[in-house]
Amino acid sequence: KTLWRFGRPHTLVGTTVSIFSLFLGGLYSSADAYSRSWSFTMNELQSPFVLFLLTWITCLLCNIFITGLNQITDFEIDKINKPNLPLVDGSLSSADAKKIVTIAILGSLSLAFFLSSKLGILISLISFLGWAYSANPIRFKRFHIWAAMAISLVRGPLVNLGIALFFITRFKNIHINSWKDFYNTLVETSVGVWLIPLTVFISLFSIGIAWFKDLPDTKGDATHHINTLSVKRGQKFALRLGGLLLALAYLFMLFWGLLWSYSMF
Repeated sequence: KTLWRFGRPHTLVGTTVSIFSLFLGGLYSSADAYSRSWSFTMNELQSPFVLFLLTWITCLLCNIFITGLNQITDFEIDKINKPNLPLVDGSLSSADAKKIVTIAILGSLSLAFFLSSKLGILISLISFLGWAYSANPIRFKRFHIWAAMAISLVRGPLVNLGIALFFITRFKNIHINSWKDFYNTLVETSVGVWLIPLTVFISLFSIGIAWFKDLPDTKGDATHHINTLSVKRGQKFALRLGGLLLALAYLFMLFWGLLWSYSMF
């Protein structure tokens, strides 16, 4: 239960839904290779279920590393903003938290590189941005624009494009070694019809979420000189600007639906 709280349930559930959705989208876009991809061998890890399971565990461990590190570095701030977190309320010690974070990042990177060198590089980049968001000397969270961009980059292009294309390239046994290969994969597998709007929507959505999540934390952030948008421009401004971005994200989805006649089939 403590580990569940330490991993932040809303992010663990979100990661699970995201990876499973991208997995299903990858199967849909690889329909011609569907039956072949079920011929499972332990060495090649061709079974879609096994591939999903290992990728899901990889991403969950990465999630625990990022959220856990944030709680370690934000301990003093969380005393004001989030007193019910396990580190602050004493149900988890600092030493145990550091052990969990270390095991999580080592496990995530090991599994990622075991599955694919490209997935390993992707998870490494996501982990680096997660570290840079929370830890000194970079600590993106001190600057609301950089913080929002880091969150949007991870949740938008890196997760959606990266994980979806990882599944598709494994199912169809194709390789992406250039921008031309990347473009051809988006077009030839029809993945672009659903992956492009998903990526754009989540990227805009994540910027809004980055600002919204700071709204109730203004007191602690201001006390510790974390210049979130709410601290610098006020909560009402952050709420309105975030709401505008969300509105644009939904309008884009309506436009995309009209463009494709509300169907991706």
